[in-house]
Parts: sequence; C-alpha cells; structure tokens
Amino acid sequence: MTITKQNEKRMHKYEEIGKVFHDFRVNRNISLKQIADENVSISQISRFERGESDLSVSKFLIALENMKVETGEFMDALQKNHDSETIEFMSKLVPLEYKRDIAGFRKLFDEQRDKYKKNPSIYQYKLNMILAQSFICKCDPDVPFPKEYIDEVADYLFMVEQWKIYELILIGNLYLFFDIPLLDKMGKEIMGTAIDRGKAKDVEIITLLNIFETCIHRENLEAARFYMDNIPQLIEDEILLYERNLYHFLVGLFNYKNGDKAGGKAIMDQAIQIYEWLGCRNLADNYKKDLEKYT
Repeated sequence: MTITKQNEKRMHKYEEIGKVFHDFRVNRNISLKQIADENVSISQISRFERGESDLSVSKFLIALENMKVETGEFMDALQKNHDSETIEFMSKLVPLEYKRDIAGFRKLFDEQRDKYKKNPSIYQYKLNMILAQSFICKCDPDVPFPKEYIDEVADYLFMVEQWKIYELILIGNLYLFFDIPLLDKMGKEIMGTAIDRGKAKDVEIITLLNIFETCIHRENLEAARFYMDNIPQLIEDEILLYERNLYHFLVGLFNYKNGDKAGGKAIMDQAIQIYEWLGCRNLADNYKKDLEKYT
C-alpha cells in the first residue's frame, strides 16, 4: 500500500473531528474570534473545521479549552457522529437486500460516490461504495466485482488497529469475492479475537460460518477443517440455535465433500429436519435447495 493511500485513509479522521468541533462551536454560539488566541489563529481553526488541515495536539486542546469543552465530552460526540452516519447507511441496505433492489443499490452507490468526491478525506464513503457494489454483484452475478475493490478493502482491513462491527460487516458481505488464502487469513484473524469480544461476537460467528461454508464450496477442505475444529468453542451457548444448526449442516457438507457421502447427507438431512421442527420453513427450504445443489 502506498503512502498516499495510507494518508488518505487517515485524513478522514481530521475531517470528522473538524466537523464535530464546528458543531460544538455553532451550537454554543461561539465565534472563531472567541476561540483564537496567540497560540491558535482564526484561519487555523477555520481550515481545521473544513477538514483542509489538522491541528497539533497542543493547539487542539487549547482550542477545546477556549471553547469550554471537556476532552471526554468531545470524544463522545465524535463517536456518536461517526456511529449515526454508519447506522443510517447500514439501515438502507437491509430492505434493499430483501427486495433484491439493484436500482436501489445503484442509487446508494451513487450517493456514497458523490459524498466521497465532495469529501475525499472521509475514506468510509469509499468503503460504503464498495459495500453497495458488492450487493449489486450478488443480486446480478453477471456484474463483475472490481478487483481493485478487493485490494482496497484488504489494505484497509490490515491497516486498522481493531476490527469492529463495521469491518466485520465488510468481510461478511465481501467474502464471496476474496480468494481462499486472503479469506482464510481474515478468518484466522477473527478467530483470534472472537472469544473475548462482546457485542461483535455474534457477527463474528456468522462471518466465520460463512468462511467455513465458502472453503467447503471451493473444495479447500484443509482450510475448512480449521473452522470445523475451532468454531464449536464459540457456539457452546445453547441459545445459539441457528448458529449451532448451521454449523451442524456444514459439518455434514464437509463430510460429504470429504468422501463420506452417506454420512454427510444424513447430517444435512438432520439439520434440515431440526429447522422444520422449529417451524423455520424458509430456512428449511433454503437448505434443501443447498442440499440438492451441492450433492
């Protein structure tokens, strides 16, 4: 990854910070002149608010102090601003996926592209574009997923310090487009942190099950065996009925692909029967189709 790309991805934080700083100032009816002093000028603060430049830590803290804003209060607002925009974008994906609305995904892609053009320092807009494109390609298999997007996401994922729910959603929606070595590398990275995680753990489990399934479908049973051996420690809680039964089905598929056709099919039939007993007709029907397709 080039230095330019690294800088581009880090700069989005400056624009987010500048925007939140601007919101604090305007909401408290404080002028730039009231914040500026001999340490930080009006022009420096103005450029910072517009995302055109950053402030040194010392100047930023002085500006906050002059505005009578505690550092903790500012950081809480920054996190809420980031989360609210992410949630707004994510909330649009679910109904579009349910309807397989390609036109809706294209519109969402265009919205994020326009935001990125207007604010190129906010790299998440670019990632949102890529995420929207992945849904377009999944709805229409004739549309190829650009390889450069795969490289972009891989560079981003292995640059950030910790994968949170957004990063897991990226992997969970793009895994079909990754090759097995890259996908396996991501899966093992997730496995290394999943046991000790809180809210993200449910997303991690589903992502790992998807990776396990993909390894089987692509006939890479050596990679698949790692997930078959390690996922059980994450789904010990008996309330995880869906995850446990999906794992059960995938074990059957693994055994089938590994040569035990009768035993593997029996396990898959059993998993389908469990969904039927629970009244999960759609799940049962979907896995029946998978059973017919892959056996």
